[in-house]
Amino acid sequence: MKTTLRAALACAALFSLALRANAQCNFNPTVTGNLLLCPESVGTFSTQQYTAYQWYTRPFGSNDPAQPVSGETSQTFEVDAYDTPVYVSVAATLDGCTEQSPEVLVDGLAFLPVTVSSTGEFDVNSSGEFVICSGDTIFMEALLPYTLNFQWYNDEVPINGANNDTLIVTEPGAYWVTASPGACPDWTATLGVQLRVIWGTSAGCVTSIDEPDPQLNVEIVPNPASDRATNPTTIAQNIRLYSDQIGKVYVVTTILTCLTGFPIFQPLKSP
Repeated sequence: MKTTLRAALACAALFSLALRANAQCNFNPTVTGNLLLCPESVGTFSTQQYTAYQWYTRPFGSNDPAQPVSGETSQTFEVDAYDTPVYVSVAATLDGCTEQSPEVLVDGLAFLPVTVSSTGEFDVNSSGEFVICSGDTIFMEALLPYTLNFQWYNDEVPINGANNDTLIVTEPGAYWVTASPGACPDWTATLGVQLRVIWGTSAGCVTSIDEPDPQLNVEIVPNPASDRATNPTTIAQNIRLYSDQIGKVYVVTTILTCLTGFPIFQPLKSP
């Protein structure tokens, strides 16, 4: 009789333990936080206040059970955008009862590099450089989704005041831009390449010519000029002309004739 009673009590105890093991806690933890992370950012996730916590992760696409993250036993948990996409959950304990939260999928936003559309008056040479003459204008426009924090550069130097989506270019340089998409204003992307602009060298392409040395009593007409210029003076003088077209210095000698024309695109010596 005693043996039968003990067996019945043991079965009752096991049944009670099984009921307790399968019973749900009277609370339901949840995970909250930004589920779409910007590039190079860290997202912070949290749950309600309990007495103990253990955070879990599971790789996206995996059918394996979620694994506890070593040392992550506080009310909050950080996820690096580099580690996304990933499932996140938390096991919370209150009054000796532990309940696992539903998983949430944390993903990261991805953007292509900044894209620039170029319109205006220019040619493009075989090296991909923009070729302009004096008076030509290039409109360089950074395209969507980049709408914030524009900064245009010429080579490595920021261009003062060039802080909108369009840059107006009228002279040679190596131009590029950084900007942020509206969805991630604290993250900045770059164009990745420099858009090189050079003076043209074709016949009739007017470039930039400096005024002659100020101590010379001469006037170059027209200035800029394409293939010929005149010197309205009756005094023979050497005139140094600078052309941004191919970076040469030109030296010519006028004759004692007013409004005499001379060719300017025959380089006689280098700078």
